[in-house]
Amino acid sequence: MADETPQIPRLPLPLRKQAAVRAAWKALLANWLLPGAGYWIIGERRRAQAFFAVWAVFLVLAWFQLTHGSPQGLRGGVFVPQLNPIQWLPTLGALGTLGAGPLYGLFAWSFGGAGTEPVRTLTQEYGASYLMVAGLLNWLCIFDLWDRTTGRWVWRLPRDEQQALADTRGPAPSES
Repeated sequence: MADETPQIPRLPLPLRKQAAVRAAWKALLANWLLPGAGYWIIGERRRAQAFFAVWAVFLVLAWFQLTHGSPQGLRGGVFVPQLNPIQWLPTLGALGTLGAGPLYGLFAWSFGGAGTEPVRTLTQEYGASYLMVAGLLNWLCIFDLWDRTTGRWVWRLPRDEQQALADTRGPAPSES
């Protein structure tokens, strides 16, 4: 009777600590500054184009809804940090929306902050939601970029796909 212990695929280990930071920081920063740029840097052009297109559509929809959805020119809707006294929900909303990159500053200046009215129409709420979704989507892409640049993405695959990937890479180097 043969011993049928499951074989562990021989895949390269992910980068750790400072090596991971050195490998990933440029792509992460580029993706925050211009969503999709991080994928472009690591060579995933189609993913970069698709993500940038989705991000741009969400920002255009947010701008349109926030600009034309307010009655009588009232401003408001975008989450900005409330630190004195601290209010958790607007601050967490602002951190999520900050993922939209530097354009968050333009939106926060135009539609948030001191002197703004609370959301009064549903279309303003849609605009703020579009902007937050664009930010949260970019944060998720930044986490994915971290996994891809450090080699962690392989370990998210199911065991059979890991084995197939290990088989295509050839035999593992001999250990001495």
